[in-house]
Amino acid sequence: MQRWWPVQWSELVLVLLLVAASQAASGRPPHNTTIAKPSQLKNNSFCQSRLFWRLPAKDTCPGSILPLRGTVYILYDVNISEGFNLRRDVYIRMAVFVRRLRHRKRFRNVRLVLPPWPRLYHWHSHGLGQSDLMWRNFFDLDSLRRYAPVLDYDEFVAEYRQFGMPAPPYVHVSQAFRLTHYEIMKEQGIFRDKYERITPGASDDSNGHRMEACNENSISGGPLLQQRLLRYGRYHCVRFQGSAGLLQRMLREAIDEDTSGVEDADDMRVYAVLSAETVLHDNWGDEHFWLARRSMRFAQSLNQVAADFRLMSLSTTETTAGVQRPAMWELERPKRDARGGDYLCAHLRRGDFVRSRESTTPTLKAAAQQIKQLLRAFNLTTVFVASDATPYELLELKELFYRFRFVHFTPESNVQRQQLKDGGVAIVDQLICAYARHFVGTYESTFTYRIYEEREILGFSKSSTFNTFCKALGGICARNAVWPIVWNDDDERFY
Repeated sequence: MQRWWPVQWSELVLVLLLVAASQAASGRPPHNTTIAKPSQLKNNSFCQSRLFWRLPAKDTCPGSILPLRGTVYILYDVNISEGFNLRRDVYIRMAVFVRRLRHRKRFRNVRLVLPPWPRLYHWHSHGLGQSDLMWRNFFDLDSLRRYAPVLDYDEFVAEYRQFGMPAPPYVHVSQAFRLTHYEIMKEQGIFRDKYERITPGASDDSNGHRMEACNENSISGGPLLQQRLLRYGRYHCVRFQGSAGLLQRMLREAIDEDTSGVEDADDMRVYAVLSAETVLHDNWGDEHFWLARRSMRFAQSLNQVAADFRLMSLSTTETTAGVQRPAMWELERPKRDARGGDYLCAHLRRGDFVRSRESTTPTLKAAAQQIKQLLRAFNLTTVFVASDATPYELLELKELFYRFRFVHFTPESNVQRQQLKDGGVAIVDQLICAYARHFVGTYESTFTYRIYEEREILGFSKSSTFNTFCKALGGICARNAVWPIVWNDDDERFY
């Protein structure tokens, strides 16, 4: 006869003895506390054990644990030198990957953990507390979650605590993978998806190619492992070449290594992928890319600041601009007739671009000449400038527009600057440029790329969006690529 009890009696007796022993060893409870009954136990480390999923969990662990059976948490981070807007693109790669991954049986409860924002290279302001920022400071998490199962880092820690952690409360990452590029990407002229683990400290891989520095104490792959509550087990240096789909093989291999048998096959797992910018898009620019991109709605507080500024300084609203911005991104539809406000927007990259891309980045005078030519062509008198220029450069640039109206966004008070931080100011700039009649950006700038994407979603024509500054007025110049939005009304049939 098939036994109705899901666990051996010997196992149950062993568990009960362990519970009784732990209560006896704890001694007298602290003042103003009561001894919890077995059904009231919370945050018990037993909830992580392999027997938990086979016992009547309602009598041992919080009920909220049950839906988390077999959960795989994927943490990731990006090279510390990368900027805000490239990190947004890396998120899209990971979000598309995780959305597809959850259709695999072992990954049906997968969660993508969003890395805290470190203090980035381009965030120059001081005294704003710009380290370890959560994603909800900049993005609408509910909107992100309607595309992919994501958690802000502190939400992940809170959910992990339900399983019980040693004191002080540590998050245990089973395996961390630091991705690096292959020195030679093509074999006999062919690019192949591949990866291999490398011994940390080795100077060459299995094919004799020199490898990049891979040091587990370095933060070059991202400062994620420096988080106070986080501890990790095995650290792997991985030569990686390919799209996000290749990560599935790497993670499946890791799970197999961490599984000893059927007893722990459904245990919760935590893995970390560092230098995730190494991973390529599965299909860049396709409908999956654009679904993830459309879900990246900004935080409501930032949308409101930008809307107020557009109204007060540029006399522009969503209605007058003729853009589409429904309450939910799922309700957006193909559109190409947005008019925009009565102003031109120019994104003029300065800073390191002046040195590293001198051949394609215009001088202030050359940029002003091109902007004024566009203003006359579209019969406009106002230009909004988004730039990382210094205050002195902005003043110099403004003086070149003495017959036109020059507008630039700055926080209206120190309180607002504290709330927005440098990342929020950049987003407000993008939201203002997105509503302009005409836009011109900087060659190879990810900031410009994100504005292109925003305008594509809002419904502007390609001719009013995909424009690039030349090095000089009338000269031959490089142009950014044009990648129009791809729409699909029934995205679920693609998964």
